[in-house]
Amino acid sequence: MKPVAHPSFPPLSEQIAVFLGRLLTSPRTHHTYETGLRVFENFLNDRAKARQEKDASALPGTTLTLNSIDTNVLQDFYVWLGQNEYSRFSHKTYLAGVLAFLNYALGEDWLPPSFSLERARKKLKQVTRRGSYPIPRPDPALPRLIRYYDELETPEGDDEKARRKRLQILRSRAFVHLLYSSAGRLAEVAALNRKDVADGRRKEAIVTGKGDKERFIFITADARAAIAAYINQRKDAFEPLFISHARNYGKRLSHVMLWNTVKSAAKKLGMDVSPHDFRHFRARQMLEQGAPLEAIQEILGHSDIGTTRRVYAHYSKPSIRNIFERTTLSPEQAAEKINESEL
Repeated sequence: MKPVAHPSFPPLSEQIAVFLGRLLTSPRTHHTYETGLRVFENFLNDRAKARQEKDASALPGTTLTLNSIDTNVLQDFYVWLGQNEYSRFSHKTYLAGVLAFLNYALGEDWLPPSFSLERARKKLKQVTRRGSYPIPRPDPALPRLIRYYDELETPEGDDEKARRKRLQILRSRAFVHLLYSSAGRLAEVAALNRKDVADGRRKEAIVTGKGDKERFIFITADARAAIAAYINQRKDAFEPLFISHARNYGKRLSHVMLWNTVKSAAKKLGMDVSPHDFRHFRARQMLEQGAPLEAIQEILGHSDIGTTRRVYAHYSKPSIRNIFERTTLSPEQAAEKINESEL
């Protein structure tokens, strides 16, 4: 049975629909606010999931409302946008939409008595004054999560239970390998079909990222082998690459289920890792190995290199330091160079 929101706090989606229906702006602004509020709902969903993990008593799947909104919401949304690599323009327009909605909600008495929009604005200013995004800090032990699935034993046997468990393990193994290999977003990897990867034979695939822009992702030998092993065991003709092997057999696996593939293994390993951390980890890894920011931009699918620089510039410092040390001459060496040039 679907959880019902508290009577005094209707579902957030309904309140957003009311707000948009009464919005007297240009069609372009209306569309921008609608997009921003949809992203805001995604943020609140992510925050609710994080709270459920910390609080075992929290009810999973509860309908989103403004009941638990607090004065950190705007600054947390700003940080979340940065962590998920939204552009500066998106920051500005999405926050404008959320602020307009909260102003309207305040007038309609939709907000809890403890919420202060003025304080929320002040907290937002504190974080925007810094002018930079928090540095992504993926767990350096993240590869252990891939090893976890690699080392899981696949059950033998032809009975339905053993076959289903075997397929689920092989699917998880292929997913984490592909997530690591491609440095792709969860949505991009989840949308792949078998033909996109040629059942594990292709070294690259085309994905559609933000703004409906297509780009290549690269598939390592380990990822190709994991995909091939999974597909070979499936013995079906279903089109999606990652499918359900339970009640909805053959249906494309949802983002939530793929998200849980990472989170469940992380929990068993005592780690805090999300699918997006794979992307941050790989960006950091490539930068530390000397890859230029322009290459990282292409691999990650950023439309603006400024995004790459803002989010990952910190990790390029070791490479810059190496270049500095390699190209810095001592005063004595510099003097010798001058003497040599005068000969």
